[in-house]
Amino acid sequence: MPIRILVYGLFASMSLGTIAVVPLTMSGGINLIPPTILSSLLIVRLILKSDPAAVWDAVLDWRHLGILIAFMLYAILLTGVAPRLFAGVPTMGLNIQQAMPLAPGTGNLTQGLYLTNACLMTLAMYLLLSDESGREIFRKGLIIGGIAVVLSGVADIVTYGSSVLEPLRTAGYAMLTNADMAGTRRVVGLQPEASSFGYVTLSFGAMIVLMRPAVMLDRAWRWLAPLTGWACLAMAAMSTSSGALSGLLVFLLVLTSDTIVLLMRGQGGSEAGRLVGNLTVLAGLAIAAGLMMTVLPGVGAHLLEIFDAAVVQKTTTGSFEERLYWNTVSLEGFFATGGVGLGVGSTRASSWIVALVCGTGVIGTALLGLFLLNVVFQPIARAGFADRLLVAGAKRSLLISMVPFVGSATSVDFGLQIAVLFAVLTAIPAASAPERPVPTIAARYRGRAAPVGRVQRSMDR
Repeated sequence: MPIRILVYGLFASMSLGTIAVVPLTMSGGINLIPPTILSSLLIVRLILKSDPAAVWDAVLDWRHLGILIAFMLYAILLTGVAPRLFAGVPTMGLNIQQAMPLAPGTGNLTQGLYLTNACLMTLAMYLLLSDESGREIFRKGLIIGGIAVVLSGVADIVTYGSSVLEPLRTAGYAMLTNADMAGTRRVVGLQPEASSFGYVTLSFGAMIVLMRPAVMLDRAWRWLAPLTGWACLAMAAMSTSSGALSGLLVFLLVLTSDTIVLLMRGQGGSEAGRLVGNLTVLAGLAIAAGLMMTVLPGVGAHLLEIFDAAVVQKTTTGSFEERLYWNTVSLEGFFATGGVGLGVGSTRASSWIVALVCGTGVIGTALLGLFLLNVVFQPIARAGFADRLLVAGAKRSLLISMVPFVGSATSVDFGLQIAVLFAVLTAIPAASAPERPVPTIAARYRGRAAPVGRVQRSMDR
């Protein structure tokens, strides 16, 4: 199968979070959903098709993915050791939501595999994005994925009250598909619950709108991309997820700040088009808000009621207290290990930061923190305008995507969408670096010097 088809299929499959490709009785209870299967296939194809020197340089160079790979290896090692070394310390059960003593379990295997998959997905996307043809595939795949997630939301809306989508909800997750918020039905698409759907739509919407992937594509793509991006953001709002609504607020703040900076700089040329687009969007949103306050006051009042119930009063709900208890128990176990950590999949948390700290300890958290700092402050030497948009948009999208993720993720795994952003923020700066023949470790292995920032490979796309 051509790599471009795998990439398009992977992005489209991110909307399918409830389909068990392999029956649970055959997979040993592990949820093998389409993104997991396709990402694994893509990882293997891209690594095998890439120049081994390029793969080793990406893996070993701390400026690229070396710190992330070190984090992954440390997390795997700790997961194999900690549940036995610290057996009996308090943890929160993954399936049975009550405190229980630490012991090796299937959660260590499954969550460890998910984290490994996310880290290797970063490597695979890094290899894809290291040349221009791969970046074109990525841009189209991003838009296709956004279209797929919007269609899944539309399907959920039009089939509400029926069982039409039930055959597509076969994964072993607890399905919360008929919940409401302030009297409004929450859109969940083909995700287990509204918060999952809100995260997926928010991430796709932010990436498409802020990274502007269609800048270098044909006219049809340039029309389709903004429509898809804003439709994703609308679906995120319709999920009424507190994380998604908070993320949308951050998105608006980012867009407003970006517009102010462009105005102060007096940008011209291609940046002028970006400025006009931002101003048009902000003006449209301001007009829509004004109309709701004057012409349709009932609609505006109901939207405020939803926001109040989903975000403002979130800390007074029983769900919030339950999730706070998860974090409390997990942190007790972390301190009982002296900061070493419990291992990935050993406890359930209600915040990605708490899950990261408890699962990988002080050392693992420090490694991933260093990697995050590295990707955010990567210099871009000679990237073109479209690539600079990808990188600048990826930084903003990472911030926005982290808002719901930090507040509700239950495990260390950072997922495929953030893996994609990590790849953008490392591959494009590396590809734009001056080509200096240097004797890297991988190049010495092959007996030659490899140019920095260039992935030399032959791929059948």
